[in-house]
Amino acid sequence: MWKSFLEKLKESFFSVFPVTIIILCLIAFLGDATLGEILSLLISACLLIVGMSLFSLGADNSMIELGKDIGATLSKSKKLWLMLLISFIIGFIITFAEPDLMVLAIKVADKSSLNSVWIFISTVSLGVGLFLMFTIFKLVFRWKLSVILTIAYGAIIILSFFVPKQFMPIAFDSGSVTTGPISVPFLLSFGLGLSAVRSGNNEDDSFGLIALCSAGPILAVMIMSLFLTGGNGSNVEVTNSVGIAQQFLQSTLSYISDVALVILPIVLLFFVFQVFVFKFPKQKVSRTIFGFFITYLGIVLFLTGVECGYTNLGQKIGETISVLSYNYIAIPIGFILGAFAIMAEPALHVLKKQVENITGGVIKQKAIVIAISIGVACSVAVAVVQNMYDFSLLYIIVPVYTICLLLSFFNTKLFTAVAFDSGGVATGAMAVSFTLPFVMGLSTGNSNGFGTIALIAAFPILTMQILGAIYKIVLLKKRGAFQKLIFWKKKSSFEIIEFDNSVLFSKSKADVFTEKIEKIQNLD
Repeated sequence: MWKSFLEKLKESFFSVFPVTIIILCLIAFLGDATLGEILSLLISACLLIVGMSLFSLGADNSMIELGKDIGATLSKSKKLWLMLLISFIIGFIITFAEPDLMVLAIKVADKSSLNSVWIFISTVSLGVGLFLMFTIFKLVFRWKLSVILTIAYGAIIILSFFVPKQFMPIAFDSGSVTTGPISVPFLLSFGLGLSAVRSGNNEDDSFGLIALCSAGPILAVMIMSLFLTGGNGSNVEVTNSVGIAQQFLQSTLSYISDVALVILPIVLLFFVFQVFVFKFPKQKVSRTIFGFFITYLGIVLFLTGVECGYTNLGQKIGETISVLSYNYIAIPIGFILGAFAIMAEPALHVLKKQVENITGGVIKQKAIVIAISIGVACSVAVAVVQNMYDFSLLYIIVPVYTICLLLSFFNTKLFTAVAFDSGGVATGAMAVSFTLPFVMGLSTGNSNGFGTIALIAAFPILTMQILGAIYKIVLLKKRGAFQKLIFWKKKSSFEIIEFDNSVLFSKSKADVFTEKIEKIQNLD
């Protein structure tokens, strides 16, 4: 385990280091940061690195294993109503435990007519629970993901024209923050467990859950907003004048209790299944409990680092740039920040590894990271433009999702699911606690920064769909080569090797090439 932790520590360092260097360069260029803020950023970077490493290590031994085991157990049940009920409960609990959702809920309660944090969180959790039930229908009745997403987002686009103006971007944002460090590992493995015991062992069906669980909250919040009236919120500004040590201590103590409250239902869920279903040996139970503790500790350190070092600087950098005569430099700055900030999202590392494992290495982790990074970079740049010039979010969201849905009917089933899931993993703690404050600092007119997270969720879907289209074209060409290979393979002979008076037959080059082509074909 120690060796695994060191590997994850190295990976986390190279994820956090680039965006931290960029922020340091920005504050040096702007010359508007105190020595205390710089010191807070450096301490926060260390907390992020250690927190991400602990979270990743703990999730491997707790959240991922639990999700896979529950999914496999449910898929064996012949009672559809039981599968639907448990899926709803799981969706509600997992979403309620998402730290990013709490961060957004506080901002929404401060700047909108919805003054209750818990009503907002409950509404979003309800949306996830209901749409996780659709996942059961998808797997049981073989519903196509592209059709479900087209219906869901079609309803979202139509309903967005009737939603109060202040709640339209909030609704889109709520669908994005539900897929953070707690929910992504669980939902990916939950889908893997559901699909692994199906006939044909279609493990690629494990993807797409995050996409569906992102659509549910959008619809739920939109419907809720139709029944709300009132002002624009309190818009209270809080000034933090405490020392660095006290600031970190207060945040740490706050997150120790907050994260404990939200992760406790998941632990209880494990014990319920352990008593009535799993009945794992003591060794596995102990390893799982220790995994939960490591995950909990990692999230506490990660969120403390983000809040103390990145959130305040994000808004300060945005406000400083907004008053410059050449404030248009915020656009390329946003592009660069988006490209590197996504590297620090823990959920991205979970997704890329699982995609490579499921596809047998055909879809490389590097390709996924590059495509998602480009998407996030473009989304932050567009968010900067949208908030600086104060025009409707619908002018961007509607065309992007329309193109994505059209491409979903062309791309392979696996790539469509991975593409929509990638939009969810891009909107984690860094998006909510750094990128959103940065754009809020740049906002003018009636814009208040809301909608930024929705854009960060939308553009990676588009870039991944484009990557999928390229992949599909290459796949078609390889199929042509495969057909031509049949004649060549028949004529190619096996190489004969003598060893200890025995005759061994090694695979011919044709056989090796054929295996690679068949592996790619199976992903379609």
